[in-house]
Amino acid sequence: MRELDEEERHLLRALDGPLATGDLITMVRDLGEILRNRGHVIQANVAELAADRLEMLDARSQA
Repeated sequence: MRELDEEERHLLRALDGPLATGDLITMVRDLGEILRNRGHVIQANVAELAADRLEMLDARSQA
């Protein structure tokens, strides 16, 4: 397994602490964009679907 780079370690530290749902949704959407730009279309679609689901669940919990 490869060593994590500094950006990946930073993201893991951020995820290890308290994280607002909106921030998580943004991160998952950004991941989808990165994956799509790298040509990983199916994985990007999964990330976008996950972000959509998180938004829906967050809206339900706030209602």
